[in-house]
Amino acid sequence: MTTDIYAAEGRSLPQRVLLTAAGGVSLGLAWWILLGTGIERLTPWRAGNESRRICLAVALTIYLLRLLATQFVFLKRAVGWGEAGAIAPWLLLLYVAYALAGGTNSAAAGVAAVGGGILFVLGSWMNSYAELARDRWKRRPGNRGKLYTLGLFRYARHPNYLGDVISFTGLSVLTGRWETTFIPLAILAGFILVNIPMLDAHLHDHYGAAFDEYAMRTRKLIPFVY
Repeated sequence: MTTDIYAAEGRSLPQRVLLTAAGGVSLGLAWWILLGTGIERLTPWRAGNESRRICLAVALTIYLLRLLATQFVFLKRAVGWGEAGAIAPWLLLLYVAYALAGGTNSAAAGVAAVGGGILFVLGSWMNSYAELARDRWKRRPGNRGKLYTLGLFRYARHPNYLGDVISFTGLSVLTGRWETTFIPLAILAGFILVNIPMLDAHLHDHYGAAFDEYAMRTRKLIPFVY
């Protein structure tokens, strides 16, 4: 069994269904907390600012739709049970954390909340656009087996990861609770310490000199910085 998850092949439909179900349950719970009676039933506090709660519910719905698109459209490799089993509880944690933190915040959704919403939209666009552009390019017969270095990938080797960090930072700002910054920080740490080294090693093995030359001139995550 390979330890390179990026080299794994297969449809792994049961694992994708598990992640879909976990996402659906997590979103349903978040909606109950944000727009239903969840806050009153789970906490001693009252529901917070309505605009903030609605924006969070919409944003968390958009994230789940993006996750489903990744699982069933863009992600060509297999998803192992270990990976699916790790992601499922993480989804539940972040959905509940954002819903409770933002849903109990009674402060008006002012400039900071608007900025958080903009960051979320920007990060979501970066991730989805990068994945979509690469997928379309890869589908062309003449590009099969070639390394994609166009679009946002000109500026960083993993712009989709950067998009996730930005979008979750936006969600944390939108909640108005500094405690939720552990989520984008944990995601960033996971990308830097685990995902990027593992994926870069896979790309080196798969594309050889083409990837090495690309890596020499392109930052890993943040253009011109890292």
